[in-house]
Amino acid sequence: MAKLEVPPTKSSLLTLQHGLEFAQEGFDLLEQKRQILVFELMGRLEAARRAQAEVDAAMAAAFMALREAALRSGTEGLAREALGILHRHRLGYSGCPVMGIDLPTVTAEHAPPRPEFSTAAGSALSDEVMSRFTKALDAIARLAEIENAVLRLASEVRRTQRRVNALDKVFIPDYKETIAYIEDVLEEREREQFVVMKMAKGSV
Repeated sequence: MAKLEVPPTKSSLLTLQHGLEFAQEGFDLLEQKRQILVFELMGRLEAARRAQAEVDAAMAAAFMALREAALRSGTEGLAREALGILHRHRLGYSGCPVMGIDLPTVTAEHAPPRPEFSTAAGSALSDEVMSRFTKALDAIARLAEIENAVLRLASEVRRTQRRVNALDKVFIPDYKETIAYIEDVLEEREREQFVVMKMAKGSV
């Protein structure tokens, strides 16, 4: 704690008391914000674990289908088949504000998988590969959305925590110490004035 360098006057006392009240209100609001952010962050951390498991499962199934198709058609044949197919994919993005933070909503936008390869060529498994990887895109987009939100929330929690600590450990204690000092000085002055007045009356 450190006493602020202000003159010990009633005007300074009123200004500091008002500032202290404002700081305490700000501390309460920031602490509420911090708690809400932490709650949001913890919920998304659990969601991120689930989303990561979904991505792992989706990619494992896709690569298993890819291995089976490669065994059936051969890697060169599979590559030739893939060159004949053109699919367009894009990511959709929108923001959702939470406590002043823009949290993303990410979606993988693509046409539903449909049979593309010739069954006569023995490439039915290639359709399964394409379907599996296309479905995995949805899980990947969901994971990207959650992980991005986790990073933004964690950053805001740290920033809010620093502001809470500054108020709680520095700003408010300094104001309280200075207010107590000024109150002591003013009380001492009042006692001195009382003594002087009493002595003046006694000499009359």
